[in-house]
Amino acid sequence: MWQSLIDIQKSIVPDMLSHMLKRLNILSCIKNEQPIGRRTLARELGMTERVLRSEVDNLLELDLIKVESKGISISESGRQTLINVEPFLTLIENRDDLALQLKEKYSLKDIFVVRGDADHNSLVKEELVRLMAGELTANLLNGTIVSVAGGSTMALVSKFLKPKHDNLLFIPARGGLGEDVALQANSIVSRLAEATSGEHRMLYAPDSISKASLELLKEEPMVREIIDLNKRSSLVIHGIGDALQMASRRNVTPDVISKLENDNAVGEVFGFYFDADGNVVHKVDTIGLQLADLKNKDSIFAVAGGDGKKEAVKAYLKLAPENTILFIDEVIAEHLLG
Repeated sequence: MWQSLIDIQKSIVPDMLSHMLKRLNILSCIKNEQPIGRRTLARELGMTERVLRSEVDNLLELDLIKVESKGISISESGRQTLINVEPFLTLIENRDDLALQLKEKYSLKDIFVVRGDADHNSLVKEELVRLMAGELTANLLNGTIVSVAGGSTMALVSKFLKPKHDNLLFIPARGGLGEDVALQANSIVSRLAEATSGEHRMLYAPDSISKASLELLKEEPMVREIIDLNKRSSLVIHGIGDALQMASRRNVTPDVISKLENDNAVGEVFGFYFDADGNVVHKVDTIGLQLADLKNKDSIFAVAGGDGKKEAVKAYLKLAPENTILFIDEVIAEHLLG
């Protein structure tokens, strides 16, 4: 509801939002630098003193700041206003400035940055998924096959996906019966198909399986179909996970946990665990998409948010293919920029 209202405001009265953001920026600067003189504040904000004077007068009239001989400081009402509005800032403005800097550093297809920290604000995670779903929708053509990974982030995608084409097919990118049912790719592709009036296929295979059993399972017709569809899919959507958290969620053995710790694993995608240098240190034997398959896709939609995933994302970008479209939040973006 909030996002719909904000989108309407953006289309009808965009000046109102930009004006609000300007005032919030002024308040934030005052809070961080208080007490601060008008001239210094104008220089910090890149504004003329004349324009700033008008804004300061308005903020003073609203009782959001205090103007004293030692300088301008924020009032208790102003401080509380910043606290109250922070959760909604991510819905109002993305960090395009950070995205532009990241595009100069990383050779990816595209990068989007959402304001905030998903670990401390659930709206940030929803906005990441909403933004990704919008870009995904723009890439969905009649007959598109989409490989879908499991996870809590992917589980939100169906809430925001609004396709404009028919005959869409969603398939699980890999086996995953060792995790929460709601987070399994099988469950997620089912919801995506329902939301888009499309089709889906299921893959009933354990997350980890012996090599001998794996080869036998590959001979099953339904399994062979999924393997073939994953090779033919043009789009892939997936999250980027913290290595030890993902291992714990999938109930791996203590021996594997020890191996991941000893090898300093920091991240995981598609059952591949990698260290800070992007070296794969452990691979789960399962059926489905392989890292080597990604470079052949039209687009890879990778999503991650929260301070806890910053090292995983940084490491993943050392092995991510150039056809990756990355969706991250502000805290990860700032970490990537050093």
